[in-house]
Amino acid sequence: MTCIETEEQVHKRQLFNRPVASIECVHRSLEDYLDETDLDSPAIIWFDYTEPKGVTAQIERFARTIGTVPIGSILRITLNANPESLGKPDPKEISVEAEGEVSTDRAQKPTTQEWRLARFKERLGSLYPSGLSADGMTQKNYGKSVLRALKLAVEKEVLSFRDRRIVWALATHYADGQAMVTAALVVCQNEDDTVEELVTGWEFYTTTDAPHRLDLPALSTLERLTMESNADARVKMGFELPKSAMGENPLEVFQKFYRIYPHFSRVEL
Repeated sequence: MTCIETEEQVHKRQLFNRPVASIECVHRSLEDYLDETDLDSPAIIWFDYTEPKGVTAQIERFARTIGTVPIGSILRITLNANPESLGKPDPKEISVEAEGEVSTDRAQKPTTQEWRLARFKERLGSLYPSGLSADGMTQKNYGKSVLRALKLAVEKEVLSFRDRRIVWALATHYADGQAMVTAALVVCQNEDDTVEELVTGWEFYTTTDAPHRLDLPALSTLERLTMESNADARVKMGFELPKSAMGENPLEVFQKFYRIYPHFSRVEL
């Protein structure tokens, strides 16, 4: 296993915290590492990005890697999905819509979402998905808009190869301080359907068109234990858990993913 990190202090922290010495920590960019490393066997590569302004280059690099890795490799990418990263318009330059009411200057000025849509198009260039509306710039839908751009870039790249194709395996839209999306695919032999049959039978299988939404509020230990041990935790607790801007039902999300939902406790040894 190899961990590549560009920030020096993060790299040093990784060296300090690595659980086993066999993990190689490299202080470089992932792009440079891949350019100078020959992969002789299938690899699992995770492009873990957080910087929103470089999303176009990040998506393009991920797509190009499909053609350079050995068949059988798994590629995963994490991208920032916070629409506020597109910037904030001057309040004087936008119109306001709230609860069905609109400001009198609606015909002359764009809404915040329309303003963001224009910035999104500028940022993505040729990767901008056709038919995208201003509704795709809300907190709830922006992640899916980013995944649409990712899918478009991947599909364009795959057309250049006759020996391989891709199978989407997983896509998620989640919030861990700010909204993010991830997507994973398998690079397969063009005529081989074996991997696709295995992947589509996986209980967490999903594609970029319908990502899993992982959005839970911070839970106390008592709340978590109650939700794990009761079929109808809502009745047992007697209150509703808060929903976020993604609009998902937190109880339903917990029931589906509680086995892999992280839980941290202070332990003294």
